[in-house]
Amino acid sequence: MYYNGTRVFLVSFLVSLFTSIIVCAIFFFVLPRMRSTDVLVPDLSGSTTEQARTIAESRGLLLVVGGEEENDKVPANVVCRQTPLPGSFVARKSAVTVFISKGSGLIKLPDLRGKGLSEATIALSELGLKIGEVKSEENDEIEKDKIISTLPQAGAELQRDDGVTVILSRGTEVLTVPRLIGRSLSTAKRMIQEAGFVVGNVSYEISTEYNVGIIMQQHPTAGRQAKKGSRIDLVVATVLE
Repeated sequence: MYYNGTRVFLVSFLVSLFTSIIVCAIFFFVLPRMRSTDVLVPDLSGSTTEQARTIAESRGLLLVVGGEEENDKVPANVVCRQTPLPGSFVARKSAVTVFISKGSGLIKLPDLRGKGLSEATIALSELGLKIGEVKSEENDEIEKDKIISTLPQAGAELQRDDGVTVILSRGTEVLTVPRLIGRSLSTAKRMIQEAGFVVGNVSYEISTEYNVGIIMQQHPTAGRQAKKGSRIDLVVATVLE
């Protein structure tokens, strides 16, 4: 019984002694280092630059923007990292450096339709992208040597340094309309197809100048320039029955 009482007393004494040592250590070593002017660094993550500045200044701190960096987890244009870390104690008027997220780092491909190759090259370079393969095809809507479309299409999200395939317009090939007046209808049709055009409307008019079945008028007229594949209308001579 006496032994148990002594043991309880010793345990209580040791616990009290250990607690006293900790309290003394905090009092003599920790508290003197914490000045009354020290402030707690707030957590600025997720704040815009202006919001972070307002929060920092309300604590008597200065805000410094250290730059931008890609971050897959933090949306663009908000604080993704700071130093000193939140919860730290610093002297009043100390600087807190923040870094602004640029987002995931994916780049949205702009619409390059109608732009020249050099203009598109500069635009992509400024975004961190580059021209890949260059193709061309005929197009009667987009000016020659201008971009018709891209692969991938505008709006796609790409990684930095990805290449973009561009398709340039060759315009529409322009050909010279052959002279068909004085030819038979069958010959005129053959000549139209060989010249790269198609037979358009064929009508008949009475003529005293041309024999029956001979082309007396054509549109467009001979020698004019017309788009490849366009129609040539014919008027064929006939007689009054």
